[in-house]
Amino acid sequence: MKKITIGILAHVDAGKTTCIESMLYTSHEIKKAGRVDHQDSMLDYDVQERERGITIYSKQTRFQWNGCEIYVIDTPGHIDFSTEMERSLQVLDLAILLINAQDGVQAHTETIWECLTRYHIPTIIFVNKMDISFRTQDELMADLEKKLSDNCVDMDGADHEEKLAMVNDEMLNAYSEKGTIPLSLLQESLYKREWFPVYFGSALKHEGIAALLDAVTDLAFDREYPDEFGARVFKINEDGIVMVKITGGMLRPKDVVNDEKIDQIRSYSGEKYTLLHQAQAGDVVGLKGNLSMRTGQGLGFEKDQQESLLSACLEYDLLLPAGTDALMLWPYCEKLAREDPQLQLTYHEHSKTISLSLMGEVQKEILQKKIEEQTGIHVGFTQGKVVFRETIENEEYGVGHFEPLRHYAEVHVLLDPLPAGSGIRIVNENRIENLSLGWQQQIMNALHYRHRGVLTGSELTDVKICFIAARGNQKHTSAQDFSQAARRAVRQALRKGRSILLEPYYEFEIGTPAGSLSRVLYELDQMKADFEISSSEDDMTIIRGKGAVRLFMNFQSSLYALTKGRGRFIPRSISYGACREQAQIVEQSGYDPDSDLRNPTGSVFCAQGSGYYVPYDEVEEHMHLHPLEIENTTTYKAVRYTINDEEAKRVFEMTSGRNQNEKKKVIPHKKVKADLSFEEVKIEPKKPQCLIVDGYNMIYSWSSLKDLARVDYDAARERLIDALSNYQGYKGIEVYVVFDAYRRAENPGVRNEIRGKLNIVFTKYGQTADSYIERLVHDLKKKYSLIVATSDGLIQNAILAQGATRLSARELEGRVMRTNTLAFGHMNNPF
Repeated sequence: MKKITIGILAHVDAGKTTCIESMLYTSHEIKKAGRVDHQDSMLDYDVQERERGITIYSKQTRFQWNGCEIYVIDTPGHIDFSTEMERSLQVLDLAILLINAQDGVQAHTETIWECLTRYHIPTIIFVNKMDISFRTQDELMADLEKKLSDNCVDMDGADHEEKLAMVNDEMLNAYSEKGTIPLSLLQESLYKREWFPVYFGSALKHEGIAALLDAVTDLAFDREYPDEFGARVFKINEDGIVMVKITGGMLRPKDVVNDEKIDQIRSYSGEKYTLLHQAQAGDVVGLKGNLSMRTGQGLGFEKDQQESLLSACLEYDLLLPAGTDALMLWPYCEKLAREDPQLQLTYHEHSKTISLSLMGEVQKEILQKKIEEQTGIHVGFTQGKVVFRETIENEEYGVGHFEPLRHYAEVHVLLDPLPAGSGIRIVNENRIENLSLGWQQQIMNALHYRHRGVLTGSELTDVKICFIAARGNQKHTSAQDFSQAARRAVRQALRKGRSILLEPYYEFEIGTPAGSLSRVLYELDQMKADFEISSSEDDMTIIRGKGAVRLFMNFQSSLYALTKGRGRFIPRSISYGACREQAQIVEQSGYDPDSDLRNPTGSVFCAQGSGYYVPYDEVEEHMHLHPLEIENTTTYKAVRYTINDEEAKRVFEMTSGRNQNEKKKVIPHKKVKADLSFEEVKIEPKKPQCLIVDGYNMIYSWSSLKDLARVDYDAARERLIDALSNYQGYKGIEVYVVFDAYRRAENPGVRNEIRGKLNIVFTKYGQTADSYIERLVHDLKKKYSLIVATSDGLIQNAILAQGATRLSARELEGRVMRTNTLAFGHMNNPF
């Protein structure tokens, strides 16, 4: 059976959801078509979607038509959710672009068209709402040809075959010889995006839907998929279900994909699903399990999604109610970031705030309500600020070394600039022959990281990162060590080279009355925009141009004032380009790359049993590998030799042991009597073990505590203390648990409590738990063998450099739970 994945895309209010309801009804998948205004449509089942009457999240359904299995993905039409729409494009076989017959091609429609062009998706156009349109088909076709493509073909038009014949030479020859064009040529040309079929109708009245579905099944290729497994992740829903399209091979429950086991495979139709025993190539399914997959990830042979064309360019800080700590909200924020990577969530340690990137006001309102429903916390937002990015000017070489006590890794990279919009590309060009494939894969995984630039700390983009060499130690090297070294290598290269600051630019359209034209043009000139007058219609003049987003943030209000309320400003698309005021922006940011502890530019080396920090400009003097001196090529040349009998006899005698010089006198070595006495070896006494716990970090990381903490933090803290007290008593080790009380002004100094043999510490006002733990490690390292339990990467370097070992929050939770179960197995487990 032919399997086809289609996506419905349109400007808001074009009738996407109504169109899908009509498809389901026409194909007899449902008995009654729902309506958006009646809040009973099959796919808009989210409460906020029904309240607002718009699609917010992409969803999928399926039905059969003409013997084909059709998967339909409904995408949001509102510009604020464009990234949700774009993520679905890479799994489509065909796109159906809806046009509202009342409005024609709108600004956001052109943005969608740019996305379809970039991803090279064959497209069928359906002009909806013809039952209430005041425009004729000819007028609408003229609009499509002008704004989208000259090769839009009205399939109901009397001359549509003649127009198709003009698309390319093959179709012209076929039409000239036979008077018709074979379906295979139409399919091939459609998939090359050389022509675009256009259909007219009304989804609400089910007019034109059957013809549209016929076109989908006729014009779609019957794809041949490879036997090797491959899939693309295009969405992760609120329940953690990973939505994928299988692009090769087969998948069954309990299979392991990218080192993760699949528990269930679900086939969705709206919010309902059925469990599958297997999924085949061409299927769109949901995967359930304890999965850490991310949106845009390629599975199997598939590569990760390329850089998005649409992205938020404004960043906001969350405003929290008084007394609410950002860390209480962070676990839920991490879940949101996994569902939508374009949110670009960041926790700022120095200010204890959370920032995120948003497309607009509607998305802001949706997110605000969603957070309150799930956590009970009502958040606000600061005024948006522009999101900058950074890239590099020329090729640069970088090295990162990470060698605190009992750790070792060194990674070398080459950075190359890429064309604008390319994103980050990671390639393996390893030059070390004996580096294991496992270590190489760990390094490649480590390089897939949101690298920060050195000008303003903004995200790095448009760079190819070539991994060229690395060294590890069989005993001491871990994946985390490679991660540290790899990130330091990238930062060291950036710090040495020349970086370019990128800022977002609007492609815009402005409509202004002729009487206000000169004032508007003067204002655009003051904002250093590039523009031109496109056309004049009646009393309105259309201006098209490009300008920096940071200068246009309040332009709509200014335009209303300049034109007495008649002007309109339409931002079409956003792209990044070189900042024209780089020096000024960098100075205003105040960013110091060498003081960024989360993204260090230098490296850590080891001498005399302790680690020491080496600045970026001295690292290459200390590095252990020199990969630029190694050729990354291996040649083989076969040469045929002929030997005579004497040479063959000589070689045979050598292999038989007769290669000694018989004339040479052999003098036997004098035997020396071994001294069997021995010197007493002094054995250093084993240090007692001490566990230091970052209490606040555990509370919001342990699955058994984080839900309770949202409701009653004090209760969660007491439960953690009880569990650690039991663990300390059973293990007989020294335990310190440190709680972060630095934000409590009434807390004058460090407060210590002892419960049994458990040491409980509350830091003083203005002192973080991180800084206290770092000092405690320094004070206790000579007396104890130290283990620090924290999932905070910021403190990691400091504790590792002083000889302590690190235990993640999840590992400690597992140990404590197992110990409590073992100790109290015959009773109720108190934890």
